[in-house]
Amino acid sequence: MKLTTGRWVTLVAIALGMGIWIAPYVRVSWREPDADAQQAARNNDTQPLPAEEIYARAARIGGRAVVNIDTEQRVRTRRYNWFGDELLGPPRSVPAGTGSGVIINAEGDVVTNQHVVEGADRIIVTLQSGQKFDGKLVGADRSTDIAVVRIKGDHLPVATLGTAKSLVPGQIAVAIGSPLGLRFTVTQGIVSALGRPVRAGDRVYENLIQTDCAINPGNSGGALVDREGRVIGINTLVAASANGVGFAIPIDVAARIADELRRNGKIRRPWTGMYTAPVTPYIAQRLGVDSTEGAFVQGVVPGSPADEAGISAGDIVVEFDGRKVTSDEDLRHATERLKIGQKVPIAIVRDGERLKGDLILAEAP
Repeated sequence: MKLTTGRWVTLVAIALGMGIWIAPYVRVSWREPDADAQQAARNNDTQPLPAEEIYARAARIGGRAVVNIDTEQRVRTRRYNWFGDELLGPPRSVPAGTGSGVIINAEGDVVTNQHVVEGADRIIVTLQSGQKFDGKLVGADRSTDIAVVRIKGDHLPVATLGTAKSLVPGQIAVAIGSPLGLRFTVTQGIVSALGRPVRAGDRVYENLIQTDCAINPGNSGGALVDREGRVIGINTLVAASANGVGFAIPIDVAARIADELRRNGKIRRPWTGMYTAPVTPYIAQRLGVDSTEGAFVQGVVPGSPADEAGISAGDIVVEFDGRKVTSDEDLRHATERLKIGQKVPIAIVRDGERLKGDLILAEAP
Protein backbone atom coordinates (compact mmCIF):
# COMPACT_ATOMS: atom_id res chain seq x y z
CA MET A 1 0.00 0.00 0.00
CA LYS A 2 1.39 3.41 -0.92
CA LEU A 3 1.28 6.25 1.57
CA THR A 4 -0.06 9.56 0.42
CA THR A 5 1.80 12.78 1.15
CA GLY A 6 -0.67 13.57 3.88
CA ARG A 7 -0.06 10.25 5.60
CA TRP A 8 3.73 10.69 5.41
CA VAL A 9 3.43 14.09 7.08
CA THR A 10 1.22 12.59 9.79
CA LEU A 11 3.66 9.75 10.53
CA VAL A 12 6.65 12.10 10.62
CA ALA A 13 4.81 14.39 13.02
CA ILE A 14 3.96 11.44 15.28
CA ALA A 15 7.58 10.23 15.22
CA LEU A 16 8.91 13.68 16.09
CA GLY A 17 6.38 14.01 18.87
CA MET A 18 7.44 10.68 20.38
CA GLY A 19 11.10 11.69 20.10
CA ILE A 20 10.47 14.91 21.97
CA TRP A 21 8.55 13.01 24.65
CA ILE A 22 11.14 10.24 25.01
CA ALA A 23 14.35 12.32 24.71
CA PRO A 24 14.39 13.73 28.27
CA TYR A 25 14.33 10.17 29.63
CA VAL A 26 17.15 8.80 27.48
CA ARG A 27 20.40 8.20 29.39
CA VAL A 28 23.70 8.16 27.56
CA SER A 29 26.40 5.84 28.85
CA TRP A 30 29.97 5.28 27.78
CA ARG A 31 32.91 3.08 28.56
CA GLU A 32 36.65 3.30 28.25
CA PRO A 33 38.16 2.62 24.80
CA ASP A 34 39.36 -0.94 24.27
CA ALA A 35 43.04 -1.85 24.47
CA ASP A 36 43.64 -1.51 20.72
CA ALA A 37 42.08 1.95 20.60
CA GLN A 38 44.13 3.07 23.60
CA GLN A 39 47.34 1.79 22.03
CA ALA A 40 46.51 3.55 18.75
CA ALA A 41 45.98 6.79 20.65
CA ARG A 42 49.37 6.40 22.35
CA ASN A 43 51.03 5.75 18.99
CA ASN A 44 49.44 8.87 17.54
CA ASP A 45 50.82 10.83 20.48
CA THR A 46 54.32 10.39 19.07
CA GLN A 47 53.48 11.73 15.60
CA PRO A 48 54.88 15.18 14.74
CA LEU A 49 52.39 18.04 14.68
CA PRO A 50 52.22 20.90 12.16
CA ALA A 51 53.18 24.31 13.51
CA GLU A 52 49.58 25.58 13.37
CA GLU A 53 48.32 22.86 15.75
CA ILE A 54 48.70 25.08 18.79
CA TYR A 55 45.98 23.49 20.90
CA ALA A 56 47.03 19.93 20.07
CA ARG A 57 50.65 20.66 21.00
CA ALA A 58 49.64 22.31 24.26
CA ALA A 59 47.40 19.35 25.12
CA ARG A 60 50.11 16.83 24.23
CA ILE A 61 52.74 18.49 26.39
CA GLY A 62 50.53 19.48 29.30
CA GLY A 63 48.36 16.38 29.32
CA ARG A 64 51.08 13.81 29.98
CA ALA A 65 51.18 14.63 33.68
CA VAL A 66 47.40 14.91 34.13
CA VAL A 67 45.86 11.98 35.98
CA ASN A 68 42.39 10.65 36.68
CA ILE A 69 41.38 10.34 40.34
CA ASP A 70 38.68 7.97 41.57
CA THR A 71 37.71 7.85 45.23
CA GLU A 72 36.00 5.22 47.33
CA GLN A 73 34.40 5.29 50.76
CA ARG A 74 33.85 2.50 53.26
CA VAL A 75 30.19 2.15 54.21
CA ARG A 76 28.15 -0.22 56.31
CA THR A 77 24.57 -1.05 55.35
CA ARG A 78 21.91 -0.78 58.05
CA ARG A 79 19.82 -3.90 58.54
CA TYR A 80 17.17 -5.10 60.98
CA ASN A 81 16.67 -8.53 62.54
CA TRP A 82 13.38 -10.29 63.27
CA PHE A 83 13.03 -8.40 66.53
CA GLY A 84 13.44 -4.98 64.88
CA ASP A 85 16.94 -4.42 66.25
CA GLU A 86 19.16 -2.29 64.04
CA LEU A 87 22.30 -4.04 62.81
CA LEU A 88 25.23 -2.87 60.72
CA GLY A 89 26.41 -5.02 57.84
CA PRO A 90 30.08 -5.65 57.05
CA PRO A 91 32.00 -2.66 55.68
CA ARG A 92 32.34 -2.42 51.91
CA SER A 93 33.86 0.03 49.46
CA VAL A 94 31.62 2.07 47.17
CA PRO A 95 32.56 4.65 44.52
CA ALA A 96 32.48 8.14 46.00
CA GLY A 97 33.53 10.45 43.18
CA THR A 98 35.88 11.18 40.33
CA GLY A 99 38.17 14.06 39.44
CA SER A 100 41.55 14.94 38.04
CA GLY A 101 45.03 15.86 39.21
CA VAL A 102 48.47 16.97 38.04
CA ILE A 103 51.82 15.30 38.88
CA ILE A 104 54.15 18.11 39.91
CA ASN A 105 57.39 16.29 40.75
CA ALA A 106 59.30 13.06 40.22
CA GLU A 107 58.49 11.95 43.78
CA GLY A 108 54.90 11.39 42.65
CA ASP A 109 53.14 14.31 44.31
CA VAL A 110 49.79 14.99 42.64
CA VAL A 111 48.04 18.33 43.09
CA THR A 112 44.26 18.23 43.00
CA ASN A 113 41.27 19.93 44.62
CA GLN A 114 40.45 19.28 48.26
CA HIS A 115 36.83 18.66 47.35
CA VAL A 116 37.88 15.86 44.98
CA VAL A 117 39.40 13.75 47.79
CA GLU A 118 37.28 14.95 50.72
CA GLY A 119 36.02 12.04 52.80
CA ALA A 120 37.79 9.43 50.65
CA ASP A 121 38.92 6.16 52.27
CA ARG A 122 40.73 5.10 49.13
CA ILE A 123 42.20 7.15 46.28
CA ILE A 124 42.94 5.51 42.92
CA VAL A 125 45.16 7.45 40.53
CA THR A 126 45.24 6.49 36.83
CA LEU A 127 47.87 7.76 34.40
CA GLN A 128 47.25 8.30 30.71
CA SER A 129 49.22 5.10 30.09
CA GLY A 130 46.54 3.22 32.00
CA GLN A 131 48.77 2.52 35.02
CA LYS A 132 46.89 2.61 38.29
CA PHE A 133 48.25 3.56 41.71
CA ASP A 134 46.85 3.73 45.20
CA GLY A 135 47.28 7.32 46.31
CA LYS A 136 48.10 8.48 49.83
CA LEU A 137 46.69 11.80 51.01
CA VAL A 138 49.63 13.98 52.08
CA GLY A 139 47.53 16.96 53.13
CA ALA A 140 44.48 19.00 52.19
CA ASP A 141 43.48 22.62 52.73
CA ARG A 142 39.80 23.38 52.57
CA SER A 143 40.27 27.15 52.52
CA THR A 144 42.15 27.18 49.20
CA ASP A 145 40.63 23.88 47.95
CA ILE A 146 44.06 22.35 47.31
CA ALA A 147 45.18 18.83 48.23
CA VAL A 148 48.29 16.75 47.61
CA VAL A 149 48.12 13.00 46.91
CA ARG A 150 51.30 10.93 46.63
CA ILE A 151 51.82 7.90 44.39
CA LYS A 152 54.90 5.68 44.12
CA GLY A 153 56.15 4.81 40.67
CA ASP A 154 59.19 4.97 38.41
CA HIS A 155 59.66 7.41 35.54
CA LEU A 156 56.45 9.28 36.24
CA PRO A 157 55.51 12.10 33.84
CA VAL A 158 55.96 15.50 35.49
CA ALA A 159 54.20 18.72 34.52
CA THR A 160 56.04 21.87 33.60
CA LEU A 161 54.68 24.61 35.83
CA GLY A 162 54.20 28.08 34.40
CA THR A 163 52.92 31.20 36.14
CA ALA A 164 49.68 33.10 36.19
CA LYS A 165 51.40 36.39 37.02
CA SER A 166 52.06 37.33 33.40
CA LEU A 167 48.69 36.22 31.99
CA VAL A 168 46.43 38.64 30.15
CA PRO A 169 42.79 38.15 29.07
CA GLY A 170 42.54 36.68 25.59
CA GLN A 171 45.50 34.33 25.86
CA ILE A 172 45.05 30.75 24.65
CA ALA A 173 44.17 28.19 27.33
CA VAL A 174 43.58 24.44 27.25
CA ALA A 175 41.78 22.49 29.99
CA ILE A 176 42.66 18.83 30.52
CA GLY A 177 40.83 16.45 32.84
CA SER A 178 38.14 13.80 33.19
CA PRO A 179 34.72 15.44 32.97
CA LEU A 180 31.78 13.14 33.73
CA GLY A 181 34.18 10.20 33.89
CA LEU A 182 35.40 10.73 30.31
CA ARG A 183 39.09 10.37 31.05
CA PHE A 184 41.69 12.73 29.61
CA THR A 185 39.35 15.05 27.78
CA VAL A 186 40.76 18.22 26.20
CA THR A 187 38.85 21.49 25.74
CA GLN A 188 40.17 24.77 24.41
CA GLY A 189 39.43 28.44 24.93
CA ILE A 190 40.99 31.59 26.28
CA VAL A 191 41.74 33.30 29.55
CA SER A 192 38.59 35.35 30.06
CA ALA A 193 39.54 37.34 33.15
CA LEU A 194 41.93 37.36 36.10
CA GLY A 195 41.65 37.94 39.83
CA ARG A 196 38.05 36.78 40.18
CA PRO A 197 36.84 36.31 43.78
CA VAL A 198 34.14 33.62 43.83
CA ARG A 199 31.92 32.36 46.65
CA ALA A 200 30.69 28.77 46.37
CA GLY A 201 28.57 27.77 49.35
CA ASP A 202 30.56 28.49 52.49
CA ARG A 203 33.87 28.51 50.61
CA VAL A 204 35.41 31.73 49.29
CA TYR A 205 37.94 31.47 46.47
CA GLU A 206 40.33 34.37 45.94
CA ASN A 207 41.97 35.56 42.76
CA LEU A 208 40.73 32.88 40.35
CA ILE A 209 41.46 32.63 36.64
CA GLN A 210 38.25 32.78 34.60
CA THR A 211 38.23 30.80 31.36
CA ASP A 212 35.71 29.86 28.69
CA CYS A 213 37.16 26.34 28.28
CA ALA A 214 34.39 23.79 28.71
CA ILE A 215 34.67 22.54 32.30
CA ASN A 216 32.33 19.99 33.86
CA PRO A 217 32.18 17.82 36.99
CA GLY A 218 35.28 15.62 36.95
CA ASN A 219 37.51 18.36 35.51
CA SER A 220 38.18 19.52 39.06
CA GLY A 221 41.86 19.22 39.93
CA GLY A 222 42.95 18.99 36.29
CA ALA A 223 45.32 21.27 34.45
CA LEU A 224 44.72 24.57 32.72
CA VAL A 225 47.72 25.03 30.43
CA ASP A 226 49.03 27.76 28.16
CA ARG A 227 49.97 27.38 24.49
CA GLU A 228 53.35 25.91 25.48
CA GLY A 229 51.72 23.22 27.64
CA ARG A 230 52.82 24.83 30.91
CA VAL A 231 50.37 24.51 33.78
CA ILE A 232 48.95 27.93 34.67
CA GLY A 233 46.03 26.83 36.83
CA ILE A 234 44.17 24.01 38.54
CA ASN A 235 40.61 23.75 37.20
CA THR A 236 38.23 24.03 40.12
CA LEU A 237 34.63 24.98 39.40
CA VAL A 238 32.15 26.14 36.80
CA ALA A 239 29.23 28.56 36.98
CA ALA A 240 26.25 26.21 36.81
CA SER A 241 23.89 28.89 35.52
CA ALA A 242 26.07 29.94 32.58
CA ASN A 243 27.93 28.56 29.58
CA GLY A 244 31.65 29.06 29.14
CA VAL A 245 32.31 30.44 32.63
CA GLY A 246 34.82 28.25 34.43
CA PHE A 247 37.42 29.01 37.07
CA ALA A 248 40.91 27.79 37.94
CA ILE A 249 43.20 28.37 40.92
CA PRO A 250 46.40 30.12 39.73
CA ILE A 251 49.28 27.64 39.73
CA ASP A 252 51.38 30.06 41.77
CA VAL A 253 48.89 29.73 44.64
CA ALA A 254 48.39 25.99 44.16
CA ALA A 255 52.15 25.29 44.11
CA ARG A 256 52.76 27.38 47.25
CA ILE A 257 49.98 25.64 49.16
CA ALA A 258 51.11 22.23 47.87
CA ASP A 259 54.67 22.90 49.04
CA GLU A 260 53.51 23.70 52.57
CA LEU A 261 51.22 20.67 52.63
CA ARG A 262 54.16 18.49 51.64
CA ARG A 263 56.27 19.94 54.46
CA ASN A 264 53.68 20.21 57.25
CA GLY A 265 50.66 18.19 56.17
CA LYS A 266 48.51 21.28 56.74
CA ILE A 267 48.50 25.06 56.29
CA ARG A 268 49.37 27.08 59.38
CA ARG A 269 47.27 30.25 59.45
CA PRO A 270 46.84 33.11 61.92
CA TRP A 271 43.49 33.08 63.73
CA THR A 272 41.49 35.57 65.75
CA GLY A 273 38.69 33.30 66.94
CA MET A 274 35.97 35.67 65.71
CA TYR A 275 33.07 34.76 63.43
CA THR A 276 32.19 37.89 61.50
CA ALA A 277 29.61 39.04 58.95
CA PRO A 278 28.81 42.25 57.04
CA VAL A 279 27.13 45.09 58.90
CA THR A 280 23.76 45.14 57.15
CA PRO A 281 21.39 48.11 57.42
CA TYR A 282 19.23 45.98 59.74
CA ILE A 283 22.19 45.22 62.05
CA ALA A 284 23.25 48.87 62.02
CA GLN A 285 19.73 49.92 63.00
CA ARG A 286 19.52 47.34 65.79
CA LEU A 287 22.89 48.42 67.19
CA GLY A 288 22.13 52.10 66.81
CA VAL A 289 25.06 52.96 64.53
CA ASP A 290 24.93 55.27 61.52
CA SER A 291 27.30 53.35 59.23
CA THR A 292 27.33 49.87 57.69
CA GLU A 293 31.14 49.86 57.63
CA GLY A 294 33.07 47.38 59.74
CA ALA A 295 32.87 43.66 60.55
CA PHE A 296 30.00 42.51 62.76
CA VAL A 297 31.10 39.94 65.35
CA GLN A 298 28.58 37.10 65.30
CA GLY A 299 30.41 34.98 67.84
CA VAL A 300 33.70 34.39 69.63
CA VAL A 301 35.33 31.03 70.35
CA PRO A 302 35.95 30.59 74.09
CA GLY A 303 39.64 30.82 74.93
CA SER A 304 40.51 32.23 71.52
CA PRO A 305 42.62 35.38 70.94
CA ALA A 306 39.45 37.47 70.51
CA ASP A 307 38.03 36.09 73.76
CA GLU A 308 41.27 36.86 75.60
CA ALA A 309 41.17 40.40 74.18
CA GLY A 310 37.66 40.95 75.59
CA ILE A 311 35.80 40.98 72.28
CA SER A 312 32.26 39.61 72.37
CA ALA A 313 29.34 38.92 70.03
CA GLY A 314 27.60 42.13 68.94
CA ASP A 315 30.78 44.18 68.65
CA ILE A 316 31.75 45.84 65.37
CA VAL A 317 35.41 45.74 64.36
CA VAL A 318 36.27 49.09 62.74
CA GLU A 319 40.07 49.02 62.81
CA PHE A 320 42.63 46.20 62.70
CA ASP A 321 46.42 46.36 62.58
CA GLY A 322 46.24 50.11 62.15
CA ARG A 323 43.96 49.91 59.10
CA LYS A 324 40.35 50.88 58.72
CA VAL A 325 37.98 47.91 58.41
CA THR A 326 35.10 48.60 56.03
CA SER A 327 33.80 45.02 55.71
CA ASP A 328 34.23 41.53 57.11
CA GLU A 329 36.32 40.69 54.04
CA ASP A 330 38.71 43.52 54.94
CA LEU A 331 39.22 41.88 58.33
CA ARG A 332 39.80 38.45 56.79
CA HIS A 333 42.34 39.77 54.28
CA ALA A 334 44.16 41.74 56.99
CA THR A 335 44.39 38.64 59.20
CA GLU A 336 45.81 36.50 56.39
CA ARG A 337 48.68 38.97 55.91
CA LEU A 338 49.85 38.65 59.52
CA LYS A 339 51.84 36.03 61.45
CA ILE A 340 50.99 33.61 64.21
CA GLY A 341 51.94 35.09 67.59
CA GLN A 342 51.84 38.67 66.33
CA LYS A 343 50.29 41.33 68.59
CA VAL A 344 47.77 43.38 66.63
CA PRO A 345 46.00 46.59 67.69
CA ILE A 346 42.22 46.42 67.24
CA ALA A 347 39.37 48.92 67.61
CA ILE A 348 35.71 48.03 68.06
CA VAL A 349 32.40 49.82 68.51
CA ARG A 350 30.24 48.61 71.40
CA ASP A 351 27.05 50.35 72.53
CA GLY A 352 28.03 53.38 70.48
CA GLU A 353 31.43 53.67 72.17
CA ARG A 354 34.76 53.15 70.41
CA LEU A 355 37.13 50.86 72.35
CA LYS A 356 40.75 49.94 71.63
CA GLY A 357 42.98 47.04 72.64
CA ASP A 358 45.44 44.41 71.47
CA LEU A 359 44.93 40.90 70.16
CA ILE A 360 47.61 38.19 69.89
CA LEU A 361 47.03 35.95 66.88
CA ALA A 362 47.07 32.17 67.40
CA GLU A 363 47.34 29.27 64.95
CA ALA A 364 44.03 28.30 63.40
CA PRO A 365 42.79 24.97 64.77
